[in-house]
Amino acid sequence: MRCGKNRGSPNFKVIKTTIDPVKNNFVNTMDSFASGFAGVDAAGDANSFVKYLDLIHSMPFFKDCKRRSYEEMRIRPGAAVLEIGCGNGVDANVLAGMAGEGGRVIGIDVSRTMLASAREKNTAGHSSPGYAMADAAHLAFADNSFDAVRTDRVLQHTKDIFSVLKEMARVTRPDGRVVVFEPDWETFVLWPGEREVTRKILNFWCDHIPNGWAGRSVPAAFSDAGLRDVTVTPRCLVITDLALAKRVFDLDTTLSLAVQAGVLDAREAERWATGQKEAAAAGRFFSSLTFYLVTGTKGN
Repeated sequence: MRCGKNRGSPNFKVIKTTIDPVKNNFVNTMDSFASGFAGVDAAGDANSFVKYLDLIHSMPFFKDCKRRSYEEMRIRPGAAVLEIGCGNGVDANVLAGMAGEGGRVIGIDVSRTMLASAREKNTAGHSSPGYAMADAAHLAFADNSFDAVRTDRVLQHTKDIFSVLKEMARVTRPDGRVVVFEPDWETFVLWPGEREVTRKILNFWCDHIPNGWAGRSVPAAFSDAGLRDVTVTPRCLVITDLALAKRVFDLDTTLSLAVQAGVLDAREAERWATGQKEAAAAGRFFSSLTFYLVTGTKGN
């Protein structure tokens, strides 16, 4: 589930048409991946979001984090598993393989585009994983329905993380596992750049995301939901390739939106972008973001 635009190839620009109250005509405004995943189906090029997830799933860092999250679910053959925000179905397919033919894996998402992509990936024609459109804050499943429930980079697009975690815990069986993997966007780091300008960009980016503090909020939400044996494992993504960072972090669009919002003026943005390019050419560009893998067990 979860956003994207202007990442090189593919193009992740999401265009909305609005009316300029001054000129009284139609203008195009952009949405970044920070807010775009909340409305994928309304995007001008909804499939760009699917391509963005394909990029993320191809990166070694995310592959390793996903593997760790699967292990934390402790899935056994025949298990019932729920994947919240299943996106393009990559994770649900892996989980279905772990649960085996006697298992039941369901992936939910709020996007028809994502669900269609997920169903296309189930080429074996098996009944599991199954997919459904659903809201994570109002799960249409009975209490104690699943042995394990997982979500990956979804809660950052959710306003009320505490309500979603309570729902995840509700549908988990006693001694079942809940696993969440989320970034905290206030840990986002970029170098080089003038300190004040860079702070403006990073703060704008964090605040543009529906829940930029998702990572730091999750442990408290686990506790509030009554989960026990909560563990928190930080994982730091480091990218020193500016071209890749632009695709993953949507840097060009972020600058455009910051200028449009009046956070930066055009000359500040241009000067900052030039500094990034010069650093990249010299092999000195740096970026990082911290994610948190949080796990817990439902009590009896």
